[in-house]
Amino acid sequence: MTKADRWIGLFLVLFSLYVCLESLKLGLGTYHRPGSGFFSFYGALVLGLLALALTVLSWRRETEKGGAWGSWDKILLVILALFGFTLLLEWLGFLPTTFLFIGVLLRIIERRSWIFSLSAALLITAASYVVFDLWLKAQLPAGILGK
Repeated sequence: MTKADRWIGLFLVLFSLYVCLESLKLGLGTYHRPGSGFFSFYGALVLGLLALALTVLSWRRETEKGGAWGSWDKILLVILALFGFTLLLEWLGFLPTTFLFIGVLLRIIERRSWIFSLSAALLITAASYVVFDLWLKAQLPAGILGK
């Protein structure tokens, strides 16, 4: 964790506190009849809890040099993988492109084993399909698989 994590976490805690207070002024309503501030209140509450965890962890762990921005080669590889994902999505379709994208990220960038990378890619792709296609009824590109 870096010193920046401490400051960012503290800022986000204060920001989420402000959003929560303003959301209360708008009115939360109930679960079945949410008010204007319902979504923003609970979203800010989750943000505040996560920011608090970031802040606490950044104080408990030793500050490391370099941080996440120290490795430009990984950042470039992620950008290239995202670019490839966007190019292949329409042609290959959602399922194979997502599987390849997650597999590449885990195997090449995170340097995980083949078994872990392929298993995780399969599970994440299946979960994404269930959420977006079956549950939310989003129109995902079928690509070469067709529907």
